[in-house]
Amino acid sequence: MTELDKALLIELLEYPRKRIVQSMELKFCPHAGFFNTSDEQCLYCHQGMECIWMNHNDELVAVEKKSVQEIKQQLLIAVDFIDSSLTPHHLSRRNCECENCLWLRKAQKILAIK
Repeated sequence: MTELDKALLIELLEYPRKRIVQSMELKFCPHAGFFNTSDEQCLYCHQGMECIWMNHNDELVAVEKKSVQEIKQQLLIAVDFIDSSLTPHHLSRRNCECENCLWLRKAQKILAIK
C-alpha cells in the first residue's frame, strides 16, 4: 500500500472520531474522555471502548506513524461502531445517502483493497 493509500486511511478516521465523540456522555467523566487504565470508574464505564478508541486515534495521536495494518484495524472497529449505531430504517443501506451510510460504503470499499 502506498503512502497515498495510507493517507486515505488516515483521512477515513475523521468521520468516526466526530461520531464517537458525539455519542459519548462526557459531562460526568472525571477524565474528560481520556481512558485511565488505573481508574476503576474507567474499567467499568459503559463508554470504555469508545474512550480507548479515541485515545488511540484522535487528532493528538500521530496516526501517520502507525502501520497500515494498525490503521486498518482501527477502521474496522470504527466500521462496527458506525454500523451498530444505525437505526432499523437503514436496512437498505445500499440506497441510503446519509453521512453514516456514505462513510460506511467508502470505508468498506477501501478496506477491501489489499
